[in-house]
Amino acid sequence: MKLFGREPAVWLGLVAVAVQTLVAWGVDLSEGQQAGVNAVATLAMGLAVAVASAHDQIVPAASGLLVGVLQLAVSFGFDLSQDKIATAGALLTAALAAYLRTQVTAPVTADGARVPKATVYSK
Repeated sequence: MKLFGREPAVWLGLVAVAVQTLVAWGVDLSEGQQAGVNAVATLAMGLAVAVASAHDQIVPAASGLLVGVLQLAVSFGFDLSQDKIATAGALLTAALAAYLRTQVTAPVTADGARVPKATVYSK
């Protein structure tokens, strides 16, 4: 899934670097505030991925939610390094990918034409 032509991880990386740049240029954000901004971005991206998937396939939101919750834990004073957070997110993503690989099919036909996907709402 892509948003504005880019993978969700690219957008989250951009948010993280933007926050770091703001701090480097003198914006006074505590580590907790920085973690909170990254958590909100991660949760929002997780929700976007879930909505774009299909209403019966909300599982992709779990990875975004886990990383978001861990980022929020940091903002509340828990001692979690960014390496631990990234590793936990990667582990969950890998586990979900292994499971989902057998559960979903590509939204394209053999000739590459897009197959209409289910929407999360009905009219």
